[in-house]
Amino acid sequence: MASSAELDFNLQALLEQLSQDELSKFKSLITTISLGKELQTVPQTEVDKANRKQLVEIFTSHSCSYWAGMAAIQVFEKMNQTHLSGRADEHCVMPPP
Repeated sequence: MASSAELDFNLQALLEQLSQDELSKFKSLITTISLGKELQTVPQTEVDKANRKQLVEIFTSHSCSYWAGMAAIQVFEKMNQTHLSGRADEHCVMPPP
């Protein structure tokens, strides 16, 4: 899987822009999106306890960088954080076949 250094965008920097309440909302929404099935293998308590850096590590250890980007974009959009979803979308590129 992708390491945080391999992500095409800096997810941690985007998560740093969220308040603690917004980060909690991000964590609760991540498993509700259609791409969330990869994260469903991670116990919700682990996601809930994770800080921003640990959340990025969870993302990258359970998915490819493209999926991590698409999942983050969908969650940011559900949260009406369009400026963050737009920044992630600018750098999220589909991998070659």
